[in-house]
Amino acid sequence: MPLTVLWSSRFNAAHAHNLIPLLSPDITLLVESDRDKLSPYLNDIDLLIDGQPTEAMLDAPHLKHLLVPWAGIPPEVREGVLKRPHLRLYNSHYNAAFVAYHAVALLLACACRLVEADQALRRGDWGPRYDQAFTSLYLPGQTCLLLGYGAIGQAAARLLRGLGLKLTALKRNATSPDAWLEEVFTPPQLHEALASADAVVVSLPHTPATEGLLDAKAFAAIKPGSLLVNVGRGPVIDQHALYAALTDGTLAAAGLDVWWRYPENEAARSHTFPADAPLHELPNVVLSPHRTNAVHGETAALLQDIAATLNALARGEARNQVDPQHGY
Repeated sequence: MPLTVLWSSRFNAAHAHNLIPLLSPDITLLVESDRDKLSPYLNDIDLLIDGQPTEAMLDAPHLKHLLVPWAGIPPEVREGVLKRPHLRLYNSHYNAAFVAYHAVALLLACACRLVEADQALRRGDWGPRYDQAFTSLYLPGQTCLLLGYGAIGQAAARLLRGLGLKLTALKRNATSPDAWLEEVFTPPQLHEALASADAVVVSLPHTPATEGLLDAKAFAAIKPGSLLVNVGRGPVIDQHALYAALTDGTLAAAGLDVWWRYPENEAARSHTFPADAPLHELPNVVLSPHRTNAVHGETAALLQDIAATLNALARGEARNQVDPQHGY
């Protein structure tokens, strides 16, 4: 079916025209990321590619589809779509393999205490080599819990199984089988799942149901000495409960790529700490500035994934559709 698409997102707008060779002939692509110039386009479009649409954009008269060109749906976008039941919502999982790769890197850095050893040696301190208490966690044979088993969790599962870990996951639906998993837990079993895991990899989206999911009660239930990696969204974890768990020995280490506080503007990029809790002061935290996508090939992967979704819609098929009620 014919489809008129407007790419209004500033995200990768400079490369949007490179979509055209990847699209079905019955798809017309328009590109305009200047908010002041959008009005002439809004009367004719069926689909909007934007992660921060205004109310006026969502009220375009023939709009049927909204595609957020990344994983995760901003809360205000979810609310906007919920108010407009005729809209269908989609996102992109183009970065799932990149994020999973970074998650495994963070997990290995935590398990091997690489950052602590690196910082010590930069001071000329060889203590980590000779200190019997400075030991690594050998991951093969250990159990890793995947909190979130969407595109990122499944990509991580393949890598983690290759490292010899046993895998469990927390899923909304525990009935569907999966060859990568040894056990599946449902949300009411969160504390049981945490108690059985040596490492936890979080890739959950930020929704009302997941906000603060890992709180003081969850950390009280977690297996002592375990590792935690978060590549989902910062607010899934209570930052102050995390700080307490890292300072009282509950957690051995954490690797974090997502945060609670981000620079408000370009000038603030050089002096913004990522949390209210002083996690940046802890030696057992590996900090990463939300950069799992920063890999060669990111733009090509994004365009290919969006093209696949648009071509599917032109055939009358849904791909990467998001349930706005759940936020994923």
